[in-house]
Amino acid sequence: MFLESYSQKRVRSASNFKLWVAVTLTLLTLLIISCSTPGGRSVEAVYDDAVIATRLKGCLTEMMGSNVIGIDVDVYHGEVTLQGRVRSPNMESRVVAVTAHVQGVRKIINLLHIIP
Repeated sequence: MFLESYSQKRVRSASNFKLWVAVTLTLLTLLIISCSTPGGRSVEAVYDDAVIATRLKGCLTEMMGSNVIGIDVDVYHGEVTLQGRVRSPNMESRVVAVTAHVQGVRKIINLLHIIP
């Protein structure tokens, strides 16, 4: 009788724990979904922009090597702003072309400066 009672308590305790975990995860998910940044972007939009920026920086690093250090990449709702210095018009057009081929880029704002 003692064993049955003890095992029933363990089952009930495990059920309560699973229910508590499920409720906590649901509330946490709802909290994350409803959050937004001061700029009005959702967490998902911030994440998507970060993914675009990371992909673009990776592509630019592959293409240009250490010369990419002088180029800043900012992404806001899929709009990419390129700032910095490049050595030639050819390099500028290559950077813009690479940017255009990154998945998720909707618009490119080119503020690159050509320096000799």
